[in-house]
Amino acid sequence: MQKKQGALGLEAWLGRIRDQELPIFGRTAEEIRALTDSERSAVSELADAILRDAGMTAKLLRIANSVIFNTSGVQITTVSRAVVMLGFDMVRQIALSVAFVDTFLKGHVREHVLREMGRSFHAAVQAHWLAARRHDAQPEGIIIAALLCRFGELAFWCFSGKEGERLDAALRLNPEYPGDTEQALLGFRLSQMTAALTRVWRVSPLLQSVLKGGYPKRSREHAVVLAYRLAEAAETGWRSEQGRARLKEAADYLQLPIEDVVESVRQNAAEAATLAECYGAGEAARFIPQ
Repeated sequence: MQKKQGALGLEAWLGRIRDQELPIFGRTAEEIRALTDSERSAVSELADAILRDAGMTAKLLRIANSVIFNTSGVQITTVSRAVVMLGFDMVRQIALSVAFVDTFLKGHVREHVLREMGRSFHAAVQAHWLAARRHDAQPEGIIIAALLCRFGELAFWCFSGKEGERLDAALRLNPEYPGDTEQALLGFRLSQMTAALTRVWRVSPLLQSVLKGGYPKRSREHAVVLAYRLAEAAETGWRSEQGRARLKEAADYLQLPIEDVVESVRQNAAEAATLAECYGAGEAARFIPQ
């Protein structure tokens, strides 16, 4: 009986977020995604779709010129140039991630939302670093998957009102097993909402693969999951039991001695704060441990 109630609760929340709280994001995601689904799509069509939103255009160009995305050092001044330099699909994913961040910053922003968003930016940079050290062909794509890996959680905390306050209070009392607490109060886990919304809007094929599970060790999916664990561990301190365990996990993933990864992992936090600023999420950056 509990399972049935949970399923109904999840469907009701999905309907509310999709149709009432985030319809503009849904339309933006559909419009940008449809361009890549069409064989007739051209660089100019994607550029036009982005240029209609001046805020998105400015942020996309800042992100495209950041150290993480622009490895050539050649300044990118137009959306069309960004498509040429970074690739059609990468610019599409960046545009979707900008829309994602903007949506939640315009919602009922509170500390829980900003903290979760800061954690997501931190995970994004750690994931990029892990992928780059493993010589991944497109580490930038892993950034987007990690940034969106708490999509459903952010949607819930942004729009949950009194129900969110009750869950927040319960999680403070029992922080060790958040999924169980979510299941008990809501009838479902917030990770299920992320999985469902990611399928509906098809925002990141890699993230969909991460959420399905069953991925190989040291895969791209593993990098995303490990990166988020690193971001969480940073909040307890790298000398804590959790921090040391995650540093060892990162070293094992890269097949390096632990002393070879510690400094880079710490420096990634500063880079994450810079990336958050590029997205216009400076308030979230203050929750990234430095």
